[in-house]
Amino acid sequence: MVTVIRTLGLLLIFLLELTVLAVGVRWGWSLDAPTAVRLAAAIGVPLLLAGLWGAFGSPRAGVRLPPPAKYAFQAGWFVAGGGMLALLGYWWLGLALVVVWAVVTILLRRPA
Repeated sequence: MVTVIRTLGLLLIFLLELTVLAVGVRWGWSLDAPTAVRLAAAIGVPLLLAGLWGAFGSPRAGVRLPPPAKYAFQAGWFVAGGGMLALLGYWWLGLALVVVWAVVTILLRRPA
């Protein structure tokens, strides 16, 4: 039973990671700028976020950070996603994103 719950928690975290990337697309497209800049931001922001996640945040990250630094990076990642949602006018969704990530992460890091 513990394995199933852990698997569901990890799946939820993964879906939240993808949500942050999708929010990056939407935020980039929403900029008050010419269409070419908006398109570049809608493509560039999620690519930058994905590159940073792959380098520092993922379980198979290219750069091995000590656990406190990795947790801080991951927290910053989800706070950035929540911040972009807030800038889009969906502050409650941004708050929900951060709170759900924090709760699931705390539960996953508890000893079994």
